[in-house]
Amino acid sequence: MRKVRVDLAVAAGVAAVLALIASAELGGRSGIGAYLWAAALGVLMLWRRRHSRTVLILTLSGLFAYYAAGFPAIGVAVPLAAALYSAAEAGHRRIAVVTVLIAMVVSVFFRLREGQDFGVVVLYDGIGHLALMAAAIALGELVRARRRIAALTGRQIELEAERRVHEHNQELSRELHDAIGHALTVAAIQANVARQEAPHRPDAAVTALDHVARALSDALDELRGTVRRLRAGPSLGDLGALMDTARDAGFRVRADIEPVEDPETAATAYRLVREAVTNVLRHSAGHSIAVEIREDDGILLVSVEDDGTPSGPEAAGAGLTGLRERVAAAGGQLDAGPVEHGWRVSAALPLAVAR
Repeated sequence: MRKVRVDLAVAAGVAAVLALIASAELGGRSGIGAYLWAAALGVLMLWRRRHSRTVLILTLSGLFAYYAAGFPAIGVAVPLAAALYSAAEAGHRRIAVVTVLIAMVVSVFFRLREGQDFGVVVLYDGIGHLALMAAAIALGELVRARRRIAALTGRQIELEAERRVHEHNQELSRELHDAIGHALTVAAIQANVARQEAPHRPDAAVTALDHVARALSDALDELRGTVRRLRAGPSLGDLGALMDTARDAGFRVRADIEPVEDPETAATAYRLVREAVTNVLRHSAGHSIAVEIREDDGILLVSVEDDGTPSGPEAAGAGLTGLRERVAAAGGQLDAGPVEHGWRVSAALPLAVAR
């Protein structure tokens, strides 16, 4: 919805600026036709995101048609700037540069042919128009590059999380192998002892079988604990790599994280912080991130706040739908929205003891 509002504002702004310039009647009379043409060039901006190349070509063609109709001068850069930005943002830098060259060559050629002063046309107006259009392309390229960097940073976070989970699982598998291997070895030895002693010393056989039962019970306990930890997934200790990634991206990070004994709740908190920080890196224009995890009367409170404004509501909420469902399934509540100095994602998760 916000993108629609932005596009409407850009369209209205382009139309208003062109109409205002045309009203000065430099080099011709404006009339209703000039204003309608200005409005048409503005309306084209409504499709600049989805069809950036087409809008750019139509804008250039419309500009030439405007001048061919004898309407007042409105320059070259202003009508093309928004379309050039959108084309560069969408990755069509080559066609944007070609459009600038065509517009400048045609404009300079016809103005010089009409007898206008070379210094004014080339050294004054030409350099100014060229600088404005180059700035529009550069801005589009910067926005596109920032989004790509943010996407790569998000992927880096995901890969780091996967690596941590893999290492965690490997550690659990080693622990499980050692513990259960030891228990089963003890059980096998004691079972052999019971078999050998049963005919001669029944009491020794019973003692050996008690050792077997105890060893098997310990193995089952270890197996159940390992399964619980595997189901729980990552822990809050894995957030260190995530905080380092945010710092490497240029953010100031403040983390106040209390230890959580409940593995399932800790894993949910980890995933929530990871998703929230990833969204900050991808979409926020801020410079700092504050992460807080603390327990309050059987409730785990999780908060991730940054000092920037995302590019749109869908940006801050992207990827949080699954977390919202996960938090709700655990009996908690998740909120995401603007605060006084930025954006905050927060959740209240009941701990297992409280549940």
